[in-house]
Amino acid sequence: MPFARLLLLAAALLLPALVVGSPARAQQVVVVVNGDPVTSYDVSQRQLLHSIIERKPISAKEALEELIEERIKIQQANRLKLDVDQKDVDRLFASIAERSGRTPEQLSSGFKQQGLGDRTFKQKLLADYVWGQYVRARSGTVNIRDADVIAALQKRGETQMVATEYTLMPIVFVVPRNASNHAARLAEANALKSRFTDCDSGEQMAKSMREVVVRPKVTRLSSEVPAQLKQILDKTEVGRLTPPEVAQAGVETFAMCGKREVRGESSQKREIKDELTTSQFTAESKKFMAELRKQALIEYRR
Repeated sequence: MPFARLLLLAAALLLPALVVGSPARAQQVVVVVNGDPVTSYDVSQRQLLHSIIERKPISAKEALEELIEERIKIQQANRLKLDVDQKDVDRLFASIAERSGRTPEQLSSGFKQQGLGDRTFKQKLLADYVWGQYVRARSGTVNIRDADVIAALQKRGETQMVATEYTLMPIVFVVPRNASNHAARLAEANALKSRFTDCDSGEQMAKSMREVVVRPKVTRLSSEVPAQLKQILDKTEVGRLTPPEVAQAGVETFAMCGKREVRGESSQKREIKDELTTSQFTAESKKFMAELRKQALIEYRR
């Protein structure tokens, strides 16, 4: 799930509950996908999920079609024995909870207060996770040519601009792979952030801490990082740390060890490349889903 959507989720959960939880209504099977039933309750739950996360309601028909494709995605992953680990889904769920300032239990409770079972959300996380693996395996490496990026830039009327080069030092507060609670490590990272004033002394301070890895410095151009990360880096003063975030290896923060302006890069180059990559992935995804839907046995119940 994109970072922006996580923020929408976090904001949604901080608002008062819109719907009071109630016992599940009688479930009526509305469609069977290769023997796997989808009920009217599944449809209403998916509609509620969209309302909570995206603040944009969808029709029952749209929710039903989304659930049909979700079933197909998971069935195809199982058929091909793709690496589907429930622990990975639980980690994604825990990461989303932490980004919203809550524990997984609190996130589940927040869903319940709004009438949504967390299984609905976890099922979507699982489907998106395995489908991404499937599409990448089928389509191979997405290759966006520089010529495509330049053409898109010219279409927008963009020419070469000044970009910012960041010198960053990654600092990772390691969390064991099977652990689900990153709160203690987040607290340690925030404590270091408050004391960190320059990269030289700060590096030694970080290295003296328990299970903290300081990685070699790297340079990144503002045109090569996502827009949200660019905003964070632009706001981070030289010699200070970025706000800690949960990452695959644990809790990660970056020391800003230098900034300088360079010429010859478009500030929108990375943005456009991401858009073209997403567009290519989406096109491949739609093509593969159309193929699988033709092969699937989909029985609508009236």
